[in-house]
Amino acid sequence: MGIQRGQALLALSSGTGRLLLVCTACLLGAVAISELFRPTLLLVGDVTVDVVDGKRALGGAISYAAAVASAYGIRACVVTAAGPDADLSVFRGHDLHVISTNNTLTFEHSYTWWGNKRKLRVTATPNVTLRVEHVPPHCRRARTVLLGPLTPDDLDAASFIRHRQGVWDRATGFRQAVGLMAQGQQRSLDASGRVSPSKEPSPQLLEALGPRTSVFLSDVETDVWPPGLVNELASGSARWLITRGEFGADEVVGNSSVHLPPEKVAAVDTNGAGDTFATAYMLALARRAGSPGAVANWVASRAVMQAQACKPQCVLDGIVLGSSYAQYRQWVRTQADRASRTIITPVTAALRPVTQRVQGGFAAFVSKYSSGKGGASSAGETGLNAAPSALGGYAAAFNGTQLFLRGVVESFGANGMNGLLQNALSKIRAILHA
Repeated sequence: MGIQRGQALLALSSGTGRLLLVCTACLLGAVAISELFRPTLLLVGDVTVDVVDGKRALGGAISYAAAVASAYGIRACVVTAAGPDADLSVFRGHDLHVISTNNTLTFEHSYTWWGNKRKLRVTATPNVTLRVEHVPPHCRRARTVLLGPLTPDDLDAASFIRHRQGVWDRATGFRQAVGLMAQGQQRSLDASGRVSPSKEPSPQLLEALGPRTSVFLSDVETDVWPPGLVNELASGSARWLITRGEFGADEVVGNSSVHLPPEKVAAVDTNGAGDTFATAYMLALARRAGSPGAVANWVASRAVMQAQACKPQCVLDGIVLGSSYAQYRQWVRTQADRASRTIITPVTAALRPVTQRVQGGFAAFVSKYSSGKGGASSAGETGLNAAPSALGGYAAAFNGTQLFLRGVVESFGANGMNGLLQNALSKIRAILHA
C-alpha cells in the first residue's frame, strides 16, 4: 500500500514538474512576443502649417521627429491633431493616428530686416488637447515617448507622466523613457497670437517633470530664468538638454553640466534643429550609444544645412546622405589602416636593415678618413657633422614615402594596391637575404 502511494506521489510530482516547465516556457514565449511587438518610438504632438512669405509648408516638432525616425529606419507610432488642410506625407511608413480637428495649428513666421531673428504668431489653433487617452493601447507601450507641445494648451504632457504602466511592464521591470520637447510649454501668446518666451517655468512644464523625463529646451527659453534654476529642476528629472544654436548644447544631469560642442557647418535655416536634436538624442540613448549628445549634434547639423522650403522631408534626405558619406569615409579609413598594418608596416620593417647598413657604412667611412691629416680630419669632421642632417633628411623622405603610400591607399582602396605592394615586398626581402 505504501509503495503504491509513493509511486502515485512520484507520478504527481513528475506531472507537476512538467506542467511547471510548460508554464515557464509559455511565460518566456509571451515575454518574447510582447517585446517583439513593442513599438520603438511614440511621437505625440500637433502637426502645423508654417506660413513664410505667404507660402504654406508642413511643420511641427513631430514632423521633424518623424523624418529623423524614418532616416534611422524606425517605424514610429504617431499621434497628432490636424485639420483637412494638413500635409501628412512626412508620416508615410509610420503608424499614424490622426485626431480630426476643425483647424490645423498654424504659425506665421516673420524675420527682422536687420538679421535672421524669427518672430512667430499663431493664426489658427485646433480644438483639442492631446492626452495619453488619445494614444492606442499598443502604442502606449513604446520604449521611448517623445512629446512635442507647441503651445501651452495643445498637449497635456503630464498625462503621459502620470500614466501608470501596465502590470506586465511593472512585473518585468520595463521603464519607459520620455523625452519632452518643452518649447511650446514655455510660450506665451498675447491677444493677437504673437509668441514670446515665458520668464519662468510654466505650470505645464513643472507638472511634466519626473525621474524618467528628459527635457529639451533652448537658451532662448532658459536664459531669462533665475541663475541655478535649470540645475535645480534637473535634479528631479532624468536630464536636461539646453541647445545653444551654433555654440552646441549643455547636458545637465543632477548637479553636473557637460558642454556638447557643435558640428561646424554652414547654416542655411535653423528651423527644426532642436526637434531633430531631441529625437536623435533619445534614439541614441535608447541604443545606449556612447555619446548621445554627439549623435544629436550631428543630426541637428544636417537640419540647419537645408532650406526651410524643402523641410522637413529634406532633413531625412540630408541625414541619410550624410550618414552614407560618413560611413564611406569610415570605411576608407579602416581600409587605409588595414593596409598600413598589413603592407606599409612590413615594408618599413623590411627596409630597416638597409637603413642600418647605410648608417653603419657611412659611420665607418667617416671614422676611417677622419684620422688623416688636418684637411682630411676637417673633411671627416664636416662629414660627421653633416651625417645627422643627411640621415634626418633620408628619414624624412622615407616617412614622406609612407604618407604617400597611405594617401594612395586611401584614394584607391587597399585591394587594388595589395598585389603590387606584396610583390615589391617579396623582392625586397629576397635582396636582403641574398
